[in-house]
Amino acid sequence: MKILTPFILVLPLFLFGCNAVQNIEPTAKATEKQEHVSDNQKDNSNNEKSRAKTLSDIYVPNPQVSDDTNLLQVGQTIKDSKGTINLKEIAAQNKSYAIGPIEMRIKNVKLIHNMPTYSLMDYFHYYTDDYEEFDFIKVEVELVNKSDQTVHFGPVAHLTTSNSETRTFEDDFYIDYLGGEIEPEGSKQGALGFIIEKSTPEIQWLEIQTSDVLDQNHKELGKSQNIKIEFN
Repeated sequence: MKILTPFILVLPLFLFGCNAVQNIEPTAKATEKQEHVSDNQKDNSNNEKSRAKTLSDIYVPNPQVSDDTNLLQVGQTIKDSKGTINLKEIAAQNKSYAIGPIEMRIKNVKLIHNMPTYSLMDYFHYYTDDYEEFDFIKVEVELVNKSDQTVHFGPVAHLTTSNSETRTFEDDFYIDYLGGEIEPEGSKQGALGFIIEKSTPEIQWLEIQTSDVLDQNHKELGKSQNIKIEFN
């Protein structure tokens, strides 16, 4: 009995030690797994910060034009305090294009007939003599600068329709300030609007020419691209 007594006393301590190790190991693994998930969440969060949200997420109404967010079916009409708009054509793109370090995503391109209210006619008179009623092309874009330096870029330098009508960035009446500087790993989102005078015959397609991508010293980082968009 004297020989067995120390053994009996030591045995519970041994079993307790084994249980402690077993408990620590799952806890350590769980902690490691949680840290791994947290790291992934941080990475995803950082990636999200480098992108602009989609227009539908943070749509800011233009002060001169009716909200066309829900204008998605050809022939659909919306009327509000800014006037009446009718969707004539739509090209649902949601496509991305790489221009040097810039990722340019074109969401929607719409041909819209606009009849502004009387109070807004003076604004559109600057862009067209047919300010009481006109067609315009709206281009919705998102820009992401994937470089670590400030760049200069314009999503639409020229726009040409299948009816051989051309517009330049100076004709954009949305004025969302999408052209110009984009900060390192920064992004912009918004729309550009161009009044069209030749919508007959029906516009089949349009071609967008972007600007070059330039650094602060006006060195070319990416060559301009021509993007052809066909209406549905």
